[in-house]
Amino acid sequence: MNRARVMGEVWATRKCPGLEGHKLLLLAVLDGEATTGEVVVAIDTLAARVGEQVLIAYGSGARNVLYPGPGNEGVLADAAVAQIIDRTQPTGNGGQGEG
Repeated sequence: MNRARVMGEVWATRKCPGLEGHKLLLLAVLDGEATTGEVVVAIDTLAARVGEQVLIAYGSGARNVLYPGPGNEGVLADAAVAQIIDRTQPTGNGGQGEG
């Protein structure tokens, strides 16, 4: 999973049947607060807005965000918004845990 900032929406007049009714977002992947230069198109499942930070799930994780449980192998999804981030709180030790 990666953190990203919503840059905008990808508009499509036609979508494959599994994507109908879903919005596609253009996301800038983040490293800390700075963008990495990587841009991802992801399926929006939570109505994220421009400027918000989100958590992106990839591959089978993205399919499970869209259609949880078994039987989702045919779902066409490489990336999906799994969470809208309200805030982050660094631990002060680089996220390495206690001890």
